Amino acid sequence: MSLNFGYMKSFLSFAFILLIYTVTSGCKPPELENGCDPNSRSFLNLLFVKNLTTDRSPSCVPYFERGEPSFLSYGVFTFGSPAEVITAAIAKGKIYIGGFFDQMAALTGGGAYVWSDSGKPVASTYCPQLEVFDESLPGYGTINQAVMDPAGNLYILGKFTHIQGYPRRNLAKINSKCQLDLSFDARLNPSTTIYYDLLYLDGRIFFAGDFQSSNGAITNFPSTTFREHVASVNAITGQIEDWAPIVSGTDVKCLATDGSFIYIGGEFTTVNSNPSAYLGKIHKINGSDFYSIVTPNGNVNTLEIKDGILYLGGVFSSLNSGAAVRSKLAAIDLTSNTVTSAFSSLVIAGNAVFDIAIYNDQLFVAGEISTPRLGIFKTDLTGTTPSPDYALDGIFQYVYKLSIIDDHLFAFGMFETVRTLDRKYVFQLHIPTDVVTQFNPKLFNANNTFNGVALKMKDNVIFLGGGFGAIDTRAQGYFAELDLQTGVPTDWNPEPNDLVSTMLIAENRLYLHGQFSLINNTVRQSTAAFDLDTKSLLAWNPIFQASSIESLVYHQNSIYAAGVFPDVNSVPVNRIAKLDPIASTFDANFLANPNNTVRSLQVWNDELYVAGQFTTIPNVAVHLAKLNRFTGAFQSTHSDTFTSNFSAYSAFVSDNRLILSGQYETTAPYAGFGLSFYQLPDLTSIPTNGTLPNTSEFVRSMDQNDNRIYLGGFISSIGGNPRNGIFSLDRQTLTLNSWDPKLESGSAIRKIILNGNALYAFGNILNANKRYRIGIVKLDADSGFLY
Repeated sequence: MSLNFGYMKSFLSFAFILLIYTVTSGCKPPELENGCDPNSRSFLNLLFVKNLTTDRSPSCVPYFERGEPSFLSYGVFTFGSPAEVITAAIAKGKIYIGGFFDQMAALTGGGAYVWSDSGKPVASTYCPQLEVFDESLPGYGTINQAVMDPAGNLYILGKFTHIQGYPRRNLAKINSKCQLDLSFDARLNPSTTIYYDLLYLDGRIFFAGDFQSSNGAITNFPSTTFREHVASVNAITGQIEDWAPIVSGTDVKCLATDGSFIYIGGEFTTVNSNPSAYLGKIHKINGSDFYSIVTPNGNVNTLEIKDGILYLGGVFSSLNSGAAVRSKLAAIDLTSNTVTSAFSSLVIAGNAVFDIAIYNDQLFVAGEISTPRLGIFKTDLTGTTPSPDYALDGIFQYVYKLSIIDDHLFAFGMFETVRTLDRKYVFQLHIPTDVVTQFNPKLFNANNTFNGVALKMKDNVIFLGGGFGAIDTRAQGYFAELDLQTGVPTDWNPEPNDLVSTMLIAENRLYLHGQFSLINNTVRQSTAAFDLDTKSLLAWNPIFQASSIESLVYHQNSIYAAGVFPDVNSVPVNRIAKLDPIASTFDANFLANPNNTVRSLQVWNDELYVAGQFTTIPNVAVHLAKLNRFTGAFQSTHSDTFTSNFSAYSAFVSDNRLILSGQYETTAPYAGFGLSFYQLPDLTSIPTNGTLPNTSEFVRSMDQNDNRIYLGGFISSIGGNPRNGIFSLDRQTLTLNSWDPKLESGSAIRKIILNGNALYAFGNILNANKRYRIGIVKLDADSGFLY
């Protein structure tokens, strides 16, 4: 059903474009032929062709997505760890969130598309992010290396199990439209293997790592196949090839080619049963032959070839049994297989050289090094070191991987500033001027010794691969405003100094409550309100205890507040209050007097329905009661029998019915856990075939559209059917349906909000349907697919 829905949206979008083209193209005067002028016939021709061919290449002519969700997902973090969104609201094209977080970042996994000038993430409508995911890790996968073929296809190698939600293990192909190539699948087996390097050559992909027969078959397709540290696959299908050199030892970390031979470096000891420690030479066709080559006395981490010279870096101190003394860097003439005189007087102090990159006659050297420079230095191809110092700083000053695109160097590693500029974990250098540019993707995590790569995907789009998990990291504490359509956080930040736990939007005003005592540089005791147009702080400031309000609703120029508070403005008011939305005062005549916490409020037909932990209000009413909204006087309650009851957490009105959920068990008239249904207005019980598994699970928030009711909370199953964090009921029959976004086990939803055909869920979310998500997820309300 969801697949048909996607096709229907695709068809309708395309039909709309075709209709517009047909109607308008004939009306265009022939003299208007500017392809970038929307009034031009040429523009319409290009618009039609671009969308017919799904061409996303950079252009003044837009591409309209057809049936493909688009949303740049930002996650919330605290001290670098996943965090939780506690409350949320939507209004005027913006999402407002509050919770436990001090950072936000765009969730890309270890591969991201960014704009070449700024490093900002590219919008999904232009170039869909890869969402590199690893189900065996905390959620995001990593990219160690990537290459491109002449047709603009991108090949990525690393540690991941899914790309854009599709299963792909450690090796994948991305087409020029930034989408996974479904026809390429190497079907690598699950393992703890580290895949270090790959290269494209003559329609083949060669890759290297620490895999070997003793660790199991590298693939079982089309038959069980073993490989020793190096392998090749067909670049069209991904199918393993017969090329099978035998490399013995620890691993192969780097590859290079001159077009005929594959040069390998690492920690191995033999190649095809011949002694060839740390450096080897293998023919691209016949991988079983042996070719002698210079032997270093230590590990080789990186290789580059230029003009018949092989440059290598690592941890070695000499080559050919000490005949040539070199300090972690050497050059070999491939014609004569001899060590050249380059770098003979260069001393590199530190642990290791991890990568090198060549630009014209300049060589960039990176690693865990301290001399001649910290982390990275530049030299000519003979070893004469120029004077520039990149002045890395931070807890560490290491550079691990280098890439060159056009005239720019990209350096990945563990550092925080470069020449005093804030550049965490990656910086871009304009090589001709030796200037650190404004490019700053703000990586979330550092890149380690074997991941980090930059490639030019399109004219103004760069692919970054690494170990970062997320980009565009922003310091944002407890509260944020995001664009509803793009998902990108705005610049508005009133900077509350503590938790925002409850929100309400009413009459173009945003009301906040939590633990804060300072917001917008103004003293406030746990409450505040803002004008949504001007973002100005309003005078509204009723005094509540910190985080004592659990529910806020607005009805006919009154705000109803419920929670655990014992007073308002230092005047005793017991757990429910009726507030003025402007004046910070409350109605002293509204007296409900529950004997315990009130967690949820609903207004229906001018009556106030309250749910919570109470058992009297003041009449006997276990967890649920109807009150007079003017006075707070008790009117009625249900007749259910509750046992093992603790609290109700949420109530929701749908079609003259009230849905209640919490930590309780009912035994009469209908047995079940944590989910009850009542007819309004008399609160008589309605039978349902759905029940939560026990009293530890409950629903926190609900919303609905014409067909479904969506329920989110602390949930693992409903009616015996697995559902993590969220599920949906048929609105007419109140029965469970097949809608399931497949959140990670353990996910807990605090708030759900429907807006159009999108459902926004907020809470403790770690991933959804094998895509990296933290705290926020946007779902298609019909299919459950992720945006």
